[in-house]
This record gives sequence, structure tokens and C-alpha cells, in this order.
Amino acid sequence: MFERIVTAIETTVLGLWAGSMAGFAFIFAPIAIKWVPHMDTFASLIAATIRGIGSFGAICGGIAIVASLLRLAGSGGRLAILRIGLVVVALVASAYESRTIVPRMEATAAHIPGPIDSVPRNDPRRVAYDGEHAASSRVYGTAFLCVVTSLSLAAFGRRPRA
Repeated sequence: MFERIVTAIETTVLGLWAGSMAGFAFIFAPIAIKWVPHMDTFASLIAATIRGIGSFGAICGGIAIVASLLRLAGSGGRLAILRIGLVVVALVASAYESRTIVPRMEATAAHIPGPIDSVPRNDPRRVAYDGEHAASSRVYGTAFLCVVTSLSLAAFGRRPRA
């Protein structure tokens, strides 16, 4: 019974984290880029959201790690260690995104007066922003895949009772 409760907690927090990341990437950000006209406002909104998801993820990730450790003490084995590793990678990626990439994007966006599409693709500001956005997408995507993979593996690890 204890393992079922811990598994339910682990899958719930990982599901919430993955859902918040997916909601941002696939729903909120694409809508915001169309409706927020000034790049500095858009960048601030996105930055605040990414930081919020990062903080939420840190809480969810911490709970998931504790749950995995409890399952490891029971019967989780190698899958628990793998899940913990994936969550740690996601936490590191999220922290890097929030503390390094996002501030660079905000600084670049502050120099773009209007919509990003109003700046020619060969303009150094646009080139810089596009490069930072590509890095952000890769790091965020890595974190997302780690969380989803850990969530998928969380259902495994129970040993059948004799």
C-alpha cells in the first residue's frame, strides 16, 4: 500500500510539471507571440512564465526525487535511479534556462522596439534573439523530455508479490 501511495504522489507531481511545461510550449507561448505587440513586453511575460514553471518544477522535481528514493528503499531498483537522474537533468536544464538563457533573451528583446517579425532576419538583434531562442528551445525541450520520460517510467518498478 505504501508503494502505491508513493507512486501516486510521484506520478502526480511529474504529471503536473509535464503538463505545465506542455501548456506553456504548445498553447501559451504561440498565443502570446501573436497577441503581445511589443517584444520587450512579450519577453518579460515569457521570462516570468518560464521562471514560474522553473520554480514549480523545482518543487515537483524535489517531491518526485523523494518519492523515487522511498521507492528505491522498497523495491524500485534501477528504474528509480534512472528516474532520479532524469529529474535531476530536468532540474539543471530548467535552472540553466531561467538563470542564463532567459536573461540574455530579455536583454536582447529590450533592443527590439516592436514585433520580432518587424526586424529583418539579418539584423544582428534578430540573429542574436533567434540564436538564444533556439538554445532556449533545446534546453526546455530536453527538460520536458526528461520529465515525460521519468513520468512514463514511474509506473514501473513494482515487484510482484509472492
